[in-house]
Amino acid sequence: MRVVSHISTARTKVREGELSRHLGARLDGGKAFVVTTGLGLPRTWWLANQALVRGFEFGFRDAPPGKKKGDRLIAAADRARRELADVCEQLVEHALPDAAFAAVAIEDGTLQVVSAGPCRVYLHRTGKPQRLTPRDEPREGTLRARVTQCATTLEPGDLIMAGSVSAFSRRSIAQVVTVLQDDPRTEPPILASLLTEPAAQAGVGAAAIVIRVL
Repeated sequence: MRVVSHISTARTKVREGELSRHLGARLDGGKAFVVTTGLGLPRTWWLANQALVRGFEFGFRDAPPGKKKGDRLIAAADRARRELADVCEQLVEHALPDAAFAAVAIEDGTLQVVSAGPCRVYLHRTGKPQRLTPRDEPREGTLRARVTQCATTLEPGDLIMAGSVSAFSRRSIAQVVTVLQDDPRTEPPILASLLTEPAAQAGVGAAAIVIRVL
């Protein structure tokens, strides 16, 4: 099973400038992906996001050979949490940084998903979206929220969309639905940009990862 993917991000307006509150990254040589959203004070967003991505990278790198992708994803999520906790222990901030994440990995025709905090993953198949992250969305980030996990079998033509909550506004979803109705084979770069464009215009920022299964 082959996939094509694209990551789109939009910065968040803070006072007179812009900051990266949301981050998307490829993991495990492009076989897995993670999106993160910084929580707490704006000056700590990049610290929390970078710590989570670094933890995921370390988790995949250090996983024992032959370990199933779902197990590796859970282990990587645990490593990401510990990496963020280690960063917090080195700071003197009264309000510690935190971040939410959603990560996905594909192996043997199965999509594995883990998440903590307000980030989302959807599976779009034959015009019907299915949410793969909890609808009861926690406000807490990785340090306090429970890590959730699910798995689902993939089919050729499936679209996986992962992103920050801001990437799934009514406007962005409407744009994606309209484009897919006109052309179900629309490429991931176009869809990812449509998800983040409204958030960019509103100044709230966003990150979106779109993966098409071939």
